[in-house]
Amino acid sequence: MNGSMLKVAALTTPDGILGGHIIRGMLDAGVVLDAVFLDPTPCSAREGTIHALRTDGGLPPLALACLDGIKADFVAVEDHNSPAAVNLVRERSIDLLVNAGTPRIVSPALLAAPAMGVLSCHPGRLPDYRGSCAVEHAILENQPVANTVHLMSEGIDEGPVLEVRDIDLTGVATYPELRVATYKQGFVLLGCCVEALQAGKRTRDDFIEQGPGNWHGPVDDMAMSDVEARVADGRYLPLHAASAA
Repeated sequence: MNGSMLKVAALTTPDGILGGHIIRGMLDAGVVLDAVFLDPTPCSAREGTIHALRTDGGLPPLALACLDGIKADFVAVEDHNSPAAVNLVRERSIDLLVNAGTPRIVSPALLAAPAMGVLSCHPGRLPDYRGSCAVEHAILENQPVANTVHLMSEGIDEGPVLEVRDIDLTGVATYPELRVATYKQGFVLLGCCVEALQAGKRTRDDFIEQGPGNWHGPVDDMAMSDVEARVADGRYLPLHAASAA
């Protein structure tokens, strides 16, 4: 490997819902992974249920064993935030960690361990839509849904931003289809950003600090029904505009 290339590693779990897809997106973009750090925390039944409801089965997990062409070392750790894991990142001289589904709120020690930091893709436009239901709140407010690639910080969804990209809504007709499109386009965007950073086409200087933003909490069942209806009946205006184009 070219000595000038950043050393990149991923944080995920053995059975994570999105981890395989995120790593696949990086491999497809040409990213060379040095390691995949595996936290043993199992996917919870609640996480599986939420994902199934959001995607209606349209994005099943991709097993890590199915990742053809990956040459990274798979390294089991007790906890992504453990001193041993942090030391491994330092010992391997990792420049950039990528959040591929860590179950942890990343500790300050782990955030500081790689030279550039920990990169993540948030399904929402930052800083306007922070939180786990950013997609749903954007729909309720008739705003475009976007993915944001950013460095993680101690403040959740508050780190410096590298790129924001609106979701291409072509062919989308339902809320689950919109959610699947958001995820899939996020995998591609994150992969392209990591590849650009690894190859030196983009640098830390390209990140922009976030200003004040808005935190959006979970949506209740009534609001979720409204989200689904707005997409299905054309009241979600960005989707209506995309369909008319």
